[in-house]
Amino acid sequence: MFEKELKNDRIETLIGEKCVIKGNLKGEGLLKVDGLIDGNLDWQQDIIIGTDSKIKGNISCINACVNGFVDGNIICENILTIESFGKVKGDITVKNVIIKEGGWLDGKCTMVTQKKDKEPTE
Repeated sequence: MFEKELKNDRIETLIGEKCVIKGNLKGEGLLKVDGLIDGNLDWQQDIIIGTDSKIKGNISCINACVNGFVDGNIICENILTIESFGKVKGDITVKNVIIKEGGWLDGKCTMVTQKKDKEPTE
């Protein structure tokens, strides 16, 4: 579902493979990371982390697709996908998680559920 949505969106922010960022990033729109980031990402929409990318810091976003290396905690409001080359070393807090064959998670996973209104009584 998330992968299909990504194909329809345009990448609005690209951090190229030769780019190194030291510091925190905050923004919105579809973000694609192919470089190195040493800092936290506070993103208001979706993030794609490319195969050769490395992030050392915490990530907060709506959806994330990890195919590189993340050394930090991830909070996704919706779906976190760890692709076959993806590696996450840290705790994750997500609504849904997909870990494809070859991908790995070294940390604990907390699943977030939406709070329902009072259930009707009969």
